[in-house]
Amino acid sequence: MYKSRLCASSPHRAGYEVEIVDQFADPNWEARLETALATPPLCVGVTSMTGPQLLRAVEAPRRVKERHPQVPVVWGGIHASLMPAQTVQNPWVDVVVVGEGEETFEELLAVLERGGSLAGVPGILFKEGDRVRTTPPRDFVDLDREPPLEYGLVGVDRYHRRLFGVDHLTFNSSRGCTFRCSFCWDPVMHKRRWRAMEPETVLDQLRRIIRDHGVRSFLFSDDHFFIDMKRAHGIVEGIVRANLGITISKLQIRADTICRMDRDFLDLMVRAGVKRFTVGIESGSQRVLDLIKKDVTVEEVVEANRKLAPYDIVPLYLFMMGLPTETPDELRQSIALADRLIADNPKAAKTFNIYTPHPGTELYDLAVSMGMRVPDRLEDWATFNFRNVPRHAPWIVPQTKRLVENLDFPLMFLGSNFTDTYRKTNPIVVSLARLYAPVARHRVRHLDVRLPIESKLVKALGLFGRQD
Repeated sequence: MYKSRLCASSPHRAGYEVEIVDQFADPNWEARLETALATPPLCVGVTSMTGPQLLRAVEAPRRVKERHPQVPVVWGGIHASLMPAQTVQNPWVDVVVVGEGEETFEELLAVLERGGSLAGVPGILFKEGDRVRTTPPRDFVDLDREPPLEYGLVGVDRYHRRLFGVDHLTFNSSRGCTFRCSFCWDPVMHKRRWRAMEPETVLDQLRRIIRDHGVRSFLFSDDHFFIDMKRAHGIVEGIVRANLGITISKLQIRADTICRMDRDFLDLMVRAGVKRFTVGIESGSQRVLDLIKKDVTVEEVVEANRKLAPYDIVPLYLFMMGLPTETPDELRQSIALADRLIADNPKAAKTFNIYTPHPGTELYDLAVSMGMRVPDRLEDWATFNFRNVPRHAPWIVPQTKRLVENLDFPLMFLGSNFTDTYRKTNPIVVSLARLYAPVARHRVRHLDVRLPIESKLVKALGLFGRQD
């Protein structure tokens, strides 16, 4: 059984029986896991990002080992790839797949089935007696040659996300990014190598999903859809010419890329059903932007936002706070920029997340040099959470840390579209949110964190993030 549909597709096509247990989407995952373990499987695969989800990710293989001690547990995914040596030391882990796992996992299964040596499988770390062995790295997969994902392995309805009044499914057409942002795990994982499907491959796969699953709305999870503008134009133009009639409610893009788009390109986006751009702004301070190697100016952000204002496209601006060395005044600059963007373009939305040091990144190394204690165990990384400031966070200026901890919740209410966050919530909660909004805006705009009762209450009740 395997938890990631990316790597589950390969063994399924090779003839293996695959059972996916999703601890996030399935509230009955424990019972499903027990049922799947009625007969010892060939192996159990686990994937997880850095953060609270690691606790459940460790819990599942612990149960596997208690039931079937000899069944190999294989870990993969972002966190395991960033911290493979520490991950494989966990008592419930036997093998770690580093990087992309499609080819590696399928080859690994074949070796396990015939009882061969894992030493010949590139791209893994594995336990052999009392020692850990590392095999040579594996090259990236060719996305254009990879067969489409087997969406039928999961209950597709469980993965719908409702936006703009319709249900969406996540779709990915490329991997990697050529930029050098020092906070991002992508340059570590993908070595700044961008790989993408050809436009016709993208269109073929979209048609397949529409035909097989009746889904006509998509969230593109590409790290940067517009690395190759000619390719991006070809995909969007192909969608229009094929009259697919789809909605695209997420395309990740940089502000400087928007600045390079002409009117015809933006018009084409609207005709293709593009409803939203997700734009990483990160900070309103140019010093901080330079520190994190964003290679974007504040002026470009303002220009991009104004350029989008006439179009029926919602720009969702992502900000970070609590970055290493960020001062209270620089946090104020970020809030002021968010305010300005919403004022210049009423369709604009924003979100503020707390910076999380990802292993292997340049900014992580800076945080370590400032005194950050590196967790000793795999599960200790669970406190690293974009809604949580660890008690020991020496990379954050003390005055900034207090602001981040107590403005995290009020910042949700900046702008007029904050009620979108609560669209599936009890109407009473929505009414209370509207009453609280003026208080929240006052706190945010004046950096007023005196008696932050509401922030402490929602975190204590587990309604908003988790404080370790």
